[in-house]
Amino acid sequence: MKPLVQRLSYVALDTTDPAALVRDTVNIVGARVVGEEGGAILLSSNERHAELVIRKSAVSGLSACGLEAVSADAVDEVKARCKSAGLQVLSQTPSLACIEKAVTFATSEGHVYEVHTPMPHDRPRRFQGPGVHAKCLDHVNFTASNPELWAQEMNASCGFILSQRTSGHEISWMRAADGRHHTIAAVKCHSGGVHHISWEFNAFEDFKKLGDALTVDGRRLVWGPGRHGAGDNLFLYFRTAGDFFYECIAEMEVIYDDDMPARIVDPGENLSNWRVVNQWGALPPIEWIDHYSPLAAPTKKAA
Repeated sequence: MKPLVQRLSYVALDTTDPAALVRDTVNIVGARVVGEEGGAILLSSNERHAELVIRKSAVSGLSACGLEAVSADAVDEVKARCKSAGLQVLSQTPSLACIEKAVTFATSEGHVYEVHTPMPHDRPRRFQGPGVHAKCLDHVNFTASNPELWAQEMNASCGFILSQRTSGHEISWMRAADGRHHTIAAVKCHSGGVHHISWEFNAFEDFKKLGDALTVDGRRLVWGPGRHGAGDNLFLYFRTAGDFFYECIAEMEVIYDDDMPARIVDPGENLSNWRVVNQWGALPPIEWIDHYSPLAAPTKKAA
């Protein structure tokens, strides 16, 4: 089965303090505010219309994840597959005015995904402003009580391919049509939520600037820099306003073979297998292992 999704499109976050989360995304990541729509603040780090959608709410949480379909027909195929797989279709109304066609569905864990036609490239590629200037929003790691079932549902609905998993299904990494090792992933947790949201940067040199930007703000890195075994990407993590984790990456592995069997790796007790979690040796702190951001209350009604 070929993936029906080309790449990650956007992430929508609810937060009690939108201005603070916007400041973190602008001053450290280097994205910029590109507009407002329906009470939400839109941000983008490149020419894409929007990559991050931030709304004010009484409780912080992940509202939805946008996934860019390979074609308009693929949107219809996702809807049909969701119904066949017993997944709830929430809406066929696009969440943003710039999106032509969409279908929004929920997994059994409660994650909400909007699969839609391509996000317009109508923003300037280059712009002035603070921060390190990320290349793009590149992946999301969710939490799930059953990552194995979550992976089956994402394959059944959208054709995501399992690139790698741990031996006990504690973590599942899945790729889209662009071949990047993972566009979405899920780590075992007490319930559905989000662990971290990732921005891609040009090179390791950017990480020094990211660390310095946090220091100027009186803050610190949670973990990294390092190089993950799963995905082979460089990484570092920091905590944002609203208690979300941002990962900053570079050099993600690209897999060109759609038929490559999933790799199965032993994570070690409490993610102690350094070859999987960090090839440079430094293991994740408990603060990273235990992190969890909840899902926002659903806002869409069944179609």
